[in-house]
Amino acid sequence: MDRSTTETHLSIMDLPLILTQLFERAQQPLLPDVQGPLGLFVRYLRRKPGRGLAVIYTVDAITTAHKARVNDPNRAVSLTLDEQALHGAQIIFTAQQTHQASLAVEPTGVLHIADLGIAVQKFPADASLSALAASCDTTLQSQLFPMLQTAAQTQLQDEAWQLTSADAEPVRYKPASRCVIRYRLSLQHPMTGEQKTLTIFGKVYAAAEQAQRVQLLQQRLHEEQTQMGVLPLLPRPLAILPSLGLTFNEAIQPSANPVTNDQWDTLRTGVRALQPQLERGRGGSVTRILLPEEELRLTGQALARLHSSTVMSKDAPRTGAKEAKRAKERAALIASRNPTQAEKVQTLSQQLATRLEASQPDNYRPAHGGFKASQLLFHSHQVFVVDFDGFCLADSALDVGYFLAYLRPSGLWYHQQGMRQWFEQAAEIFRASYREAMHEKGVASETLDAIMERSRLYEGALIFKIATRRVNRLNSPRPQELSAMLEEITTCLA
Repeated sequence: MDRSTTETHLSIMDLPLILTQLFERAQQPLLPDVQGPLGLFVRYLRRKPGRGLAVIYTVDAITTAHKARVNDPNRAVSLTLDEQALHGAQIIFTAQQTHQASLAVEPTGVLHIADLGIAVQKFPADASLSALAASCDTTLQSQLFPMLQTAAQTQLQDEAWQLTSADAEPVRYKPASRCVIRYRLSLQHPMTGEQKTLTIFGKVYAAAEQAQRVQLLQQRLHEEQTQMGVLPLLPRPLAILPSLGLTFNEAIQPSANPVTNDQWDTLRTGVRALQPQLERGRGGSVTRILLPEEELRLTGQALARLHSSTVMSKDAPRTGAKEAKRAKERAALIASRNPTQAEKVQTLSQQLATRLEASQPDNYRPAHGGFKASQLLFHSHQVFVVDFDGFCLADSALDVGYFLAYLRPSGLWYHQQGMRQWFEQAAEIFRASYREAMHEKGVASETLDAIMERSRLYEGALIFKIATRRVNRLNSPRPQELSAMLEEITTCLA
């Protein structure tokens, strides 16, 4: 069918062509320094109900091999579609409409068709994250430069250090929402002539008030832990640039001169540290399950420290009823894409929601709100927790259930050998460590029993969230994968 006809609506497969044509209409090169035909390669894609579609493409020569393709943010372009432009996963305007609609080139560099809800931009331009470009501008005259110097002086505990140069490297970017940036700083001490390099992390938010709220909570948590005489469980907050909604935090650094080749001398993310490891014999049969026991124990202890904190959010508690509502919304989305399994999805979500709505903790405690492996860093026999954007008052069972839902290896959904045993043994180590640490802080055994029982409901609710990833990425349904997840939710309800 001819895509150029006015009767034919577009699909996501047409978006690279639309993006290229918009740059041509604006008489802007897509990537000036690359010769020959260019390709757009999807690096990130999310479709969230009510929040539109966001796609990030890497721009590279079309002949470049997959492994040689660069992942340079300065070669990234993104396209966002407002909710008004979508019906489910379908785009409701046509190719001809994109040719005829009025194109605005904003001072920030964003190409915008307001009537169709399209925004196209080269990094670091972002129509909804307007401070991103300024957060990446490390020139001497920028408003960022003196704040980077202040953050470095805070970390080094010496106001004499002078910043001589800085580089910004985006490491995690969600269009229209937030971006984590690694700043590599070069400094010189005017009194001694000593030179030093330093790395700190920044995070820019679409809402400046969120940046201030999160940074204040992190500062209070860090100060509380320091006053207790223990190594804080989170990196040290260093500064905030309120006008940009940009926060600065200390980087957890590996040792420059490791004593041994032990894995604890290397900075590891939780995703890497908590990956299943199996030893196999002849024919591929599993002969031994290797568990990250120390990492799991440290994680349980860190969560107990957070749950026993006196730092409180001023917002209303995140209740079981709220999680029940989210679970039902996610189930409805999954059911709409998986009609053959829709009845079971809806039945399980209703059972889960009913029990979550009725669940009541003895009290609401400080909670991370998104406690999972990707929010953990391991180094020097310590664990550090990051990303406190979701910090809240909640049932402690929320964080326990969150961690265990995401601890499940992807191989579990495909019944791969050894995955079930690995998960159950790993989960038991984490639960035992958390229970012991909470008990030492004076929490009664009966209360801990109840937390563990309610955590199973939160596990089930979060497995529904995991199941929506395929829908949000517009991937094709995988009935077997969903069936395994539904079986797991059934077990959580048992």
